[in-house]
Amino acid sequence: TLSEDFSVDGDNILNYINFNFVGIQFTSPTVNATSMTHLHLDIFIPNTISANSQFRIEMVDFGSGGNVTGTFTTNILVSQSQQWISLDIPLSSFTGLSRRNNLAQIIFVDVNERISSFYADNIYFYK
Repeated sequence: TLSEDFSVDGDNILNYINFNFVGIQFTSPTVNATSMTHLHLDIFIPNTISANSQFRIEMVDFGSGGNVTGTFTTNILVSQSQQWISLDIPLSSFTGLSRRNNLAQIIFVDVNERISSFYADNIYFYK
């Protein structure tokens, strides 16, 4: 995956091309999201996609006792390409994420290799 980030009216947008998987690491410091309930992100898929394209989000906690990874997979429909899609994902929907007091990575994965590029913006945790 390559990145060709850009800015629109001072808003920095992550632009991933030749996408297979890519991660965002935030380890200095890690994020304590134990009081948060959701992950929000906006994505834009500029190209037409095939039916039932799967987009997986992995979240990794670097806490003591080893890393813990949680996964959430969503289908991106053909009708959703070429427009902004807002995802508000309950943190409880991340299978395997048993703790979230030292979150350090968010990883985006093109599960079935149908999404060649996407933009990401407004990534945050909230309650």
